Amino acid sequence: MKVDFSKFPLLVNKVFWSFFKDKSRIRISYGGSGSGKSYAYFQEIICKILTEPGHNYLICRKVAATNKTSTYALLIQLINEMKLSSLFKINKSDMSITVKSTGYMVVFKGLDDIEKIKSFTFPNGILTDIGIEEASEITQKDFDQLNVRLRGKRSGKQKEIPFQVTMLLNPIIDTHWIKKEFIDKKSYQKDKKRDNGEIIKGTSVFILKTTYLDNDKIDEDYKATLEGYKDVDYEFYRVYCLGEWGSFGNLIFNNWVFAPCPYKEDDFDIIYNGQDFGFNHPQVISKIGFKDGVMYSYNELTAFEKTNEEIIKLNKEYDILHEKEAVTCDSAEPSKIKEWVQHGYGAVPAIKGKDSVTRGIDFLKSQKWIIDSDKCPRLAQEVQQYHWKEDKDGNLDDKKPVELMDDAIKAHMYALESLSRMKGKPSVLSGSKSDQKKDLISKKKEERRERRNIIKQQKKNLRKLKKTGKTGRKR
Repeated sequence: MKVDFSKFPLLVNKVFWSFFKDKSRIRISYGGSGSGKSYAYFQEIICKILTEPGHNYLICRKVAATNKTSTYALLIQLINEMKLSSLFKINKSDMSITVKSTGYMVVFKGLDDIEKIKSFTFPNGILTDIGIEEASEITQKDFDQLNVRLRGKRSGKQKEIPFQVTMLLNPIIDTHWIKKEFIDKKSYQKDKKRDNGEIIKGTSVFILKTTYLDNDKIDEDYKATLEGYKDVDYEFYRVYCLGEWGSFGNLIFNNWVFAPCPYKEDDFDIIYNGQDFGFNHPQVISKIGFKDGVMYSYNELTAFEKTNEEIIKLNKEYDILHEKEAVTCDSAEPSKIKEWVQHGYGAVPAIKGKDSVTRGIDFLKSQKWIIDSDKCPRLAQEVQQYHWKEDKDGNLDDKKPVELMDDAIKAHMYALESLSRMKGKPSVLSGSKSDQKKDLISKKKEERRERRNIIKQQKKNLRKLKKTGKTGRKR
């Protein structure tokens, strides 16, 4: 079936045409929210995989679960909008989309299981294109591992297809490695000289910055929302809307360290769970474990524009929050809490109340805090920009944080509310434990109970023998 793409330019934001046509090895599309970066890239994928046979795409995010709720869902949405669903085979179980007539594919993977990416092969040809959504979440090591995957001998229709890595991101802190390596130092673009004198040609890189002001197809209500951030917090507007690299000088948290969590879930002394509801902004489930007095943020689930029912289903698939496990939720959504209870979870509303945010911040700041940024990329982004409000004269208000980009942080505050409401530093923490740990504790209690009963019976028997003069001792 031949597809007519003559009207395709009318569907696409014209600011991205130079990006579409560029053949550089690495392309970086960055800027503010609302510019349409992701939308345009996935339009490009549909066009190229149908009109330029030979493309095999790997689309990545840091965590597989967020990939499913964002990139995978968006591509299917666009295929349906363009009325092209009959041309594709969609496999929901392994998150793949295949062109029926050619066998070329788009597959979606999370970098939380890099070994699966390394071992994946395409039925028809080799990998030619890698797309990285929310590239600010990944490390330079992640990028290098993906970049070296684009290699090998191309034959047939793939001979005309260039290898290409595309990174999509909203910039965050100005010390981020992408800014440092690609924009400031241009490390990947430079020629390199080996010890033997051989010159290794630098990598070709194309960078495009866009904002909502470049989006000729933006929804006017959404545009007004973005414009409104100017009055809420201009620094946030500058970073989040205008796509500038941020440098927040009044950050709230500085007690965290990014490091892989060294423990399995059953190793923790105590586990707390929190959930912040959302739709246009993300819904986040956060898991926090305490071990030997150290607080670990070790897992999360983040999803945009999903119903509560869809997120419950997604949570079951990835087993983030376990059935019957307690979770403290935003009390502003009682109907959503009820749904979680009906599905077998111990969901309860947060108490909140006066100064609850201040108490939550104070408790988080008082902890030695390890964040597994591989498993909790949303939280990792938030703690790097969560800051105090400033008045028009630039004076800090250390009682009022800027309540934007704080969904994972709020989930943490709800999870730890019982601790932050205590007077003084709690000496004994109470929370939910895994079923395995509960079973182990129960068995140990039963063993102690049995030992006490045996000892009690032995003493009783000994008293009887003494009364009868038959103690069993030789004289």
